Amino acid sequence: MQVPFIDLRYQHESILSDIYQRFDEIFYTSDFVLGAELSAFEEEFRRYIGARFAIGVASGTDALLLTLRALGVGQNDQVVVPAFSFIACADVVIRLGAKPILVDVNPATYAIDPEKLSHSLSARTKAIILVHLYGQSAPIDPILDVAKSYKVPVIEDVAQSCGTMYAGRRIGSFGLAGCFSFYPTKNLGAAGDGGLVITNDEKLAERIRKRRDHGRAQDQLYDEIGYNSRLDCLQAAILRLKLRDLDEMNLERLENARYYKKLLAGLDITIPEVPEDGSHTFNIYTIQTSRRDELREFLTQKGIGTAVYYPVPLHLQPCLRFLGYKEGDFPMSEHLSNSVLSLPIYPGLKRQQIEYVAECIREFFKGK
Repeated sequence: MQVPFIDLRYQHESILSDIYQRFDEIFYTSDFVLGAELSAFEEEFRRYIGARFAIGVASGTDALLLTLRALGVGQNDQVVVPAFSFIACADVVIRLGAKPILVDVNPATYAIDPEKLSHSLSARTKAIILVHLYGQSAPIDPILDVAKSYKVPVIEDVAQSCGTMYAGRRIGSFGLAGCFSFYPTKNLGAAGDGGLVITNDEKLAERIRKRRDHGRAQDQLYDEIGYNSRLDCLQAAILRLKLRDLDEMNLERLENARYYKKLLAGLDITIPEVPEDGSHTFNIYTIQTSRRDELREFLTQKGIGTAVYYPVPLHLQPCLRFLGYKEGDFPMSEHLSNSVLSLPIYPGLKRQQIEYVAECIREFFKGK
């Protein structure tokens, strides 16, 4: 049996005719950029999350970049980011001339460890990027408590966790801003790149909205330097259609995670908890095992796709050596990079495919 790590066809099959109809309308009106479809999606998405403002941009990376820029982050400033995460949350800081200050993570949440956060804050800290990894909510309250005591804004990176709940609210709405990615593999994925910022701060929203369009104040008048970072109307049309099904798709991910938990119980691996409060939407289903590389090779031979997010922590990435960190500085991040393995979890994954994956994992650990 072949089980790909991800298969996106299921998400699109039932809405293809609607997508084509929306595209016909957009092509007829030639309303491609900053048009009606984008405005409609921004309105629907801000209502879904529960925020006052939504600004569509070109990617999740740009969502972070534009937000930090709107906060005035620049030369000699510092921004706190997790040591175990995707490179984007560090590279946007560097591109603005600031310095990413890395913090180790908690192995249960994969997010910044609140107990280690205060040691990384200083008078130069301009923001904390709180990454909700794998679809799981980070421990928001204790991090906000630390941030408030130091008067530092929190930016939520919700790239992998769209639709996830925390204390009865959708994440992304707790910090000063929430930054979303609509890369095709995300819980809410476009047919290409896309991103969005939500916030309740009207002035911040206006600064981001202006800077996504070259700093345009009005037609052919620009009062600052900005970026070309606009979510186009074709992607917005697709995202509007898929937003209607997002909660249902997330429930499928949750059901798949429950089934994995049942089938993988008792093995010498760490499997994720499956909370019933919506605080995990399983964009990625990640286990931990000291025999990660052996298991991955075994599953590949069995026709099962897997992935590793992330095999190298940020402080050991070649492009970040200049920050001065060394091996051993963030032991938990290093441990996770050597032990995490992600299994197929996408909506549309069949029960027999999950059973086959679990059967092969059990076979591996039994040494057959």
